[in-house]
Amino acid sequence: MTDNVKLIREIGIRKTYADGTIEEIDERQTVIIPPKYLFETLNPPELQHQKAKNELEWLKKTVKPKVELSGRMLKSCDLFSGCGGITVGLERACIENGMELDVVMGCDLFPAAATSFEDNFNPKMFLHEPIENYIDGALNSELTENEKELKLQLGEIDVVVGGPPCQGNSNLNNHTRRWDSRNELYMRMIRFVEVVRPKIVLIENVRGVTSARQNVIPRAKEHLDRLGYNSFSGVIKGVRIGIPQTRVRHFTLAVLKESTALSEEEFNDFCEVLCDPTVSKARPVSWAIEDLLGEKKLGVFNTGPKATKVNQDRMDYLHTNKLWILPNKERPLCQQKAHTYPAVYGRMKWNEPAPTLTTGFGCNGRGKFTHAKEARVLTPHEAARVQTFPDFFSFEKIQKRTDLHDLIGNAVPPLMASHVLSGLIKTLT
Repeated sequence: MTDNVKLIREIGIRKTYADGTIEEIDERQTVIIPPKYLFETLNPPELQHQKAKNELEWLKKTVKPKVELSGRMLKSCDLFSGCGGITVGLERACIENGMELDVVMGCDLFPAAATSFEDNFNPKMFLHEPIENYIDGALNSELTENEKELKLQLGEIDVVVGGPPCQGNSNLNNHTRRWDSRNELYMRMIRFVEVVRPKIVLIENVRGVTSARQNVIPRAKEHLDRLGYNSFSGVIKGVRIGIPQTRVRHFTLAVLKESTALSEEEFNDFCEVLCDPTVSKARPVSWAIEDLLGEKKLGVFNTGPKATKVNQDRMDYLHTNKLWILPNKERPLCQQKAHTYPAVYGRMKWNEPAPTLTTGFGCNGRGKFTHAKEARVLTPHEAARVQTFPDFFSFEKIQKRTDLHDLIGNAVPPLMASHVLSGLIKTLT
């Protein structure tokens, strides 16, 4: 605890309470910061402040930013793309490095994902069928006719990213977790890499992927090493890098040895640093959505769903009584005795990160999703901001609320993806 206090002592006046909570007081405001949201980082305060300012400005932009380009272009494919969270992050990483991004291909079975991805990136092609219909060869085997045809259509690809379905590894899956057949789609991405041989590979999944009984992580690394890549797998906690929610994700990252200036040792050191904190304290949910408070706009994207009377009463109860966790007596009968769902029906705290957003963020009965300041859940616009989607990313063609919730709740935060990819792009030769 002493280390945590020293960590933020330079910023202002601090007071530590008996329970370990730290009160930060300066000329602007008083903020309560739980110690679990304080981190040791080598980044100086002025650098953190500028980074936060730049990223917030980016989130609020309604027009995609343009920069002077170096004349270099990267070509990418996004498998299991969803609406394109990783590709938004890749695009930002390219802009930061003065490069242009040509999104050649997206792939997803969800029609709304295809609509959103195509609207935002205008890829050369989008695959609406399972990737195994196109990448149908075994690892270490000759390319099949389908694979040869797809490779010819794609041309040279620099970056392959994707987030294979994570439901098989999710802690929310109590039925097939760890041995779910969908976990093998991870290896289809490795076969895709074998077919197209990109310079950079990023595969995202939930932390539980490391426990999959199919051992996809060590198998993936083994194949990537054989294909001539330096590879690394690790977990990144969103709150440690400035994502305003408690999202934790596992990444496998690889770079073709012949395409990078990094040695294997330098690459591993680089990736280890990616998992280290870049902020000394977590960004609260207010950082992302404060300017949207009281927004009076119409449309499904800017309004929340209408709660049932009983759920609205529960949200009102939290705000009226200034509570964050709903007492058992106000819960459904099945939760009025001992239970393991304390966060369900809970209320977010304005000065702390949001909980990990899921597709259920539009219902207070599916998590701690009651808004901190108002007796309602988040709007899709607010949820997109918490997921770090910039305002210029268009969800305009998505008209069904359930589709918006699925796309936003399942997405990889773009700022998390850019954090992983921006530095690596610089090492390409």
